[in-house]
Amino acid sequence: MTDSRTLLIIPTKNEHQTIHRVMEEVVALGIEDLHVLVVDDDSIDGTWRTYGTRWAADSEHHHLLRRCGPQKGRGYALREAYQWALDHESGYDFVLEMAGNTTDDPSVLQSMQEALSSGSDVVIAEREQGGEPSTEGPRRTQTLARMATGAPVHDIESGFRGYRREVLEAILPRLKATSHGIKAEVLAAATRRGFT
Repeated sequence: MTDSRTLLIIPTKNEHQTIHRVMEEVVALGIEDLHVLVVDDDSIDGTWRTYGTRWAADSEHHHLLRRCGPQKGRGYALREAYQWALDHESGYDFVLEMAGNTTDDPSVLQSMQEALSSGSDVVIAEREQGGEPSTEGPRRTQTLARMATGAPVHDIESGFRGYRREVLEAILPRLKATSHGIKAEVLAAATRRGFT
């Protein structure tokens, strides 16, 4: 357990059906002083309303960033959320991110937080380990992305991650990706700056 201030970013797009379950699991962990920011790309199913009404209303720990403009996509959403985290008065030491569709296991969050507290700059919860990459489809893309980023990470495409504040401060001005390419871009930028 750490007393560092931590923000969990959950980017969402049409996840009305799952956001309550994800939040219930996160809250049940009892991580002290954990804040949550749902950054929603103006979901047509009202995910932002669902989260805002039940969780963010009258809460100092749950926040909502509803993105209503034309620039939609994970890259835009995460860059805006990272800036929000750096600017927020709470002064977060660590920033975690996970999916809002139940594909990421919240029970791993505390281990990620502890790894950051112990000195890691970036942590990745990989979805699979070991095995040789295939030459077809996503696995081939993963291999190329690993080569391009130089990051010692098997699952480049995992969005279940954590960062020390200093990493985001150093790399955010350089980030340009508008979609899922931000996953590889962040790792490449962090690796180039010598973060672990």
